[in-house]
Amino acid sequence: MGYLALNIKKYGPPDVALELLEIPFEEPRNNEVVVSIDAVGMHIADGLAVRGEEVLKPLASTPGFEGVGTIKKVGKKVSILKEGDKVLLPMGTGSMRQELKIKARDLTKIKQPYAPDEQLSLITVNGFTAYFLLKDFVNLEKGDWLIQNAANSNVGRYLIALAKIHGVKTFNIVRRKEVMPELKKLGATKLIMDSEHRESACLNEILKKNIKLGIDAVAGEATEYLAKSLADQGLLINYGTVTKQPCHITFWTLFRKDIKLCGMSTLNGFEKRTKKRVKEIHQELASLVNKKSLQTKIAATYSIENYLSAYEHIDKSGNQRDGKIVLLPNH
Repeated sequence: MGYLALNIKKYGPPDVALELLEIPFEEPRNNEVVVSIDAVGMHIADGLAVRGEEVLKPLASTPGFEGVGTIKKVGKKVSILKEGDKVLLPMGTGSMRQELKIKARDLTKIKQPYAPDEQLSLITVNGFTAYFLLKDFVNLEKGDWLIQNAANSNVGRYLIALAKIHGVKTFNIVRRKEVMPELKKLGATKLIMDSEHRESACLNEILKKNIKLGIDAVAGEATEYLAKSLADQGLLINYGTVTKQPCHITFWTLFRKDIKLCGMSTLNGFEKRTKKRVKEIHQELASLVNKKSLQTKIAATYSIENYLSAYEHIDKSGNQRDGKIVLLPNH
């Protein structure tokens, strides 16, 4: 008898790259615990990783970048955690499994009352990304504005909520009008359609707000429109490419406005901080989820035995998916 875990046996499509293994149950050593995995957030990067398009996971390893679980067993020298505690896994631990043996100090304990596991499972990747976008690039004060596209993405939603908490106003660009009421409820200050953003009258109104920070997850020509929306010497950060195109900014926009464009890596945000500070932020994000200040849409949940359907859902819907995919290993 044992627990189930996914394994990347070779790079390729999920149906040939992945296998579901039964692993013997493990006992924790002195400073370790065994975590029963409750939920695992899934991302487009999971599909890229198994195909080897982004070598984020080596072969013969368990995929999964984030997750939430419950302490099942505790090693003899562990005093900071006990059986039944709810914990967040550190990024990149290989969470697509039913159980995980790990050092107790690497986990982040969550305070009660707990939000649903599906919500808690998604804050390690997208939550930290939104936090770092807000905090690491421009010193925004209360009343300042930022502008972002792909505002209906999970990072976009988290960024709206975090900005509101910190008194920062958000100018949000979306492609579907029906999502506007949801984003307004989260705290979006201003919402416009992507088609509106391309109109010169709209750009002129945006420029009056003197926005110094733009956040781009679309790339392609959308990067140019964000650059045009910024105040002179503004900073434009790209963290994704919905269009699967390079960022495009014309020479004249750069020349006339002195705009700076930079990429953003969540891993760099971790490296700028101590492990203690990372854990504090992790706990802060979990607390906001528990209070329903940070919430995202869930498109579907899958059991670990039905992992191929989960990967198929990610691959087919891509960035057009209305919500996140979550794996529930023990359901």
